[in-house]
Amino acid sequence: MRYTLSLAVVIAACSSSPAQAQAPEPQTSSTRNQTVSVNPFFMLFEWYSAEFERKVSPGVSIGLSAATLDDAFWDAEVFARFYPQGNALNGFYLGARGGVVGIEVTRYTYQPYQPPPPGTPPGRGVPNYPIATRETRSIPAFGLEAGYNWLLGSRKNIAIGVGFGLSRLLDDDNGDYFMPPVVPHFRLVNVGVAF
Repeated sequence: MRYTLSLAVVIAACSSSPAQAQAPEPQTSSTRNQTVSVNPFFMLFEWYSAEFERKVSPGVSIGLSAATLDDAFWDAEVFARFYPQGNALNGFYLGARGGVVGIEVTRYTYQPYQPPPPGTPPGRGVPNYPIATRETRSIPAFGLEAGYNWLLGSRKNIAIGVGFGLSRLLDDDNGDYFMPPVVPHFRLVNVGVAF
């Protein structure tokens, strides 16, 4: 018993060594307040998109996004995202967005009816074909989205994000051209930096 007590005292004395200089702790996702990201994979298809997101509270962020695809589509929107786990910029989120979408549409116009020239057999007149004109319309839109963001690396400064959303186009003058009522938003896979 006497040796056991002595051994316990020696172990306790050895384990209480002088305090060492502590290395600074790596920054965590809670110390990152904003991210900037792009989608490098869509760039291969000439679809360019960028996004800026800023934390405004532990569970909420706001931001700006912009995208363009050739001359056929572009958008510029603001968004707000809610992170239920209370760690904005890192984890699952639900969001709402609104802004302006530019989309190329085809407008069809018809020439006034022209009677066939005299002497034309019945049913042999020139049909009245529509004239198609391509144009880009700027239309207000709002929508919803869901996704997941990761802050990676030893300093939590690499931002990776995936997500999907839909925006409804608010257009009341679409009688003479075709336009989809809803446009998708893809985040497959956004890569950026957190700071």
